[in-house]
Parts: sequence; C-alpha cells; structure tokens
Amino acid sequence: MKIRLSNCSNLVRTALKSIRILPTAFILVIGVAWVGQAGPAAAQDLSFGKQIYRGKINCPQCHGWAGDGRPEDPRAPKGANLRETTMDEATLKEVIKCGLIATDMPHFDRLAYTDTRCYGVTAADLGNDKPPRGTQTLILREINGLVAYMLAKVVGAGSPTREQCIDFFDEEVPRCADFPAAGG
Repeated sequence: MKIRLSNCSNLVRTALKSIRILPTAFILVIGVAWVGQAGPAAAQDLSFGKQIYRGKINCPQCHGWAGDGRPEDPRAPKGANLRETTMDEATLKEVIKCGLIATDMPHFDRLAYTDTRCYGVTAADLGNDKPPRGTQTLILREINGLVAYMLAKVVGAGSPTREQCIDFFDEEVPRCADFPAAGG
C-alpha cells in the first residue's frame, strides 16, 4: 500500500519522510560504529590468539616462540617451521583440529577421530597412526583466534626479528638481543 503524501497533514508528512530516512540513518550509524571498532576488535582477537598459542596449548614447546620450528623444550618433538608454511587459513584450522596423521602433531578437537570429521577417517581406521590428543582441547572460537594470530604474526613472517621477539614476550628479554632489528 502506497501512501500519498499530498493527502496527509504536514505533521504526518514529516513523520512519514522521517520513517523513510531512519533505516538509512540507522545503517549508516551502525556501519560507522562497526568500522570504528574494527581496529580494537582485531587487536583483541590477535591478543586472544596469542594467549592460545603461547599459553593454553603451548605451541612454542614444539614450534618455538617464533614459530620457526626451534622447540623451546629440547625434549619436545621438533615442530614445523610455521614461518615458511604454505598452509592457508582453512588448512591451518584443519591441522589444529585434527593434527597430522602418523606424526607427533597433536589434534585439539575434543571429538577428533570419534567420527569422520578429520580427514574422513576414524581412530579405528588409523590404528597407531592416529595423531596424539593435545594436552588441552580447543573450541572453534579458540581455533579461529589462534589461526588469526598465526596468519598475522607467524606465517610468512620471515626470519625472527628483535621487534617480533619483544612483541611475543611483551617485554625485552635477554634472548631478544640475539635477533637482528627489523630491516637490519
């Protein structure tokens, strides 16, 4: 039903014009608010992912603080050099959820290999080749945060720098002096 503005009083006409403008104004305000929050939200996501990498599942134990495949714990298996990996976002998520078959890379999905969600196989199909379960499991939000952190700070980041070391440890620690300054 179309309302003819010529048949309405000035007050009603003004109200109807406002109603047509409101959705556009609302979308504009929401859009500006969303764009304004993108920076802090992205930083918060990276911080969350860093907490998962560094703390909850302790990726540095096998992959090193820089993700360069130099384990922090000499007794730990040597992890892949994530700085040189060619894995994309989807593949990283799958490897974190499912681990890597017949390797020491653990799976962090609580239900991995209880059904065919991982590589289309179950634990029974794999036998001794089933990846070990991580010491902690991750939920999807944690996996997404971890992968966002890895893609922003580790994957394709080249050789570790002093600045990256300070950023990782949140302060300058003695070992950061062993790395060259960025661009140096």
